[in-house]
Amino acid sequence: MKKLIISSLALAVITSCSSSNDSVADDNNNSNDNSPLLLKKFTEITQDNQTYVIEFKYDGDKITEAIDTGENAKTVYTYSGDNIVKTEDYEDGVLREIREFTYSNGRIMAEKVTEKYQGTLVYTKKYQYITDNHIKFTNYGGATYNPSTGTYSNIQYIEEDIYLSSNGNVASRSYTHNGVTYNTTNTYDNANHPMKNVKGFIKINLFMGDGETGYNNLLSSSSNYSGLISGTNKSKADHTFNSESYPTKTVMTYTSSVLGTNSHTYLYEYNK
Repeated sequence: MKKLIISSLALAVITSCSSSNDSVADDNNNSNDNSPLLLKKFTEITQDNQTYVIEFKYDGDKITEAIDTGENAKTVYTYSGDNIVKTEDYEDGVLREIREFTYSNGRIMAEKVTEKYQGTLVYTKKYQYITDNHIKFTNYGGATYNPSTGTYSNIQYIEEDIYLSSNGNVASRSYTHNGVTYNTTNTYDNANHPMKNVKGFIKINLFMGDGETGYNNLLSSSSNYSGLISGTNKSKADHTFNSESYPTKTVMTYTSSVLGTNSHTYLYEYNK
């Protein structure tokens, strides 16, 4: 569920209905009532016609819940001021994962994750801001599980090197894990991401690995990995915008040197 809510929402976009992405307005003027445009319903249709639906609840422009209507699953959000300080993922009423965030000067400094899918795994991601556009990020890399106690030991971390674009999107990331080096570059448009007006949402999900969460929409992503194994992954999309320059439909195409090509369709319904 977390992948569906966080990653699929943060779509990659290439628009076939506009000759230039620069012509798309980059503003927050959504309507005459001055209330923000908020995503209320997200539908994903896979290549084999499976459908997944996420519905969102808000308190003003703060997200309170994201509900997977088909799988009896949801994510609950807790705020302190304008920052999201905790998310809780539930499946069939059972708490499966908690993310807890600490901030300094508006920036995320650490994210404590507690996973309860198999036993209890606890680890902390840490952020180091080298410059405004260069971040070192320690991500979870693996651990040893003891089934008799349901606990983990020997937690390993991966240090990721991330560069942001002038708009604050993830332009590139690189890291090495288990003898394989990964490099990814992303490009974005100047239009509005579907979750742009949701307080704190993009901030907590910006560094998710696929690059699809940003302040603008991902146009393309190109990744290569080499070492003990090698290959490539790419993504692009055809995207349709509404009059306020928010996406209403995206056809995403994913290409892998190992898995081949597949496409997904994403549909977006807003509060107005």
